Amino acid sequence: MSDEFIKLATKEIHEEILGMGNILNSCSDDAKVFQNSDRLQKHTHKIKGLAPMMGKGSMGSLANVLDDILKQIMVGKTPGGIFDVFAYSHEKLTQNMSNNSDLEPVIEKAKNFLNDM
Repeated sequence: MSDEFIKLATKEIHEEILGMGNILNSCSDDAKVFQNSDRLQKHTHKIKGLAPMMGKGSMGSLANVLDDILKQIMVGKTPGGIFDVFAYSHEKLTQNMSNNSDLEPVIEKAKNFLNDM
């Protein structure tokens, strides 16, 4: 990938994470996340596609699991604790952009949540 592409993809992912954060800031509980699942899914979908292309495979993996969770919500599932899962995941995605932190524990937590749905 060219440096220009990586620069643009990094900017786009920052914007997508910011967009997720703005939605989550307007949510106070699980019900609000359910209501905004389609809006959140647009962000996770973009991140899961772009992140691996810029060398952030674990970020792409986390976004993929979050995307799968949101798709389950959009077909009618309403798992308790979804707000906490998304708030924590968002925090870790934000940290990962600045310091490349380990996302594997977050990915496992999200996968377990998805499997328990």
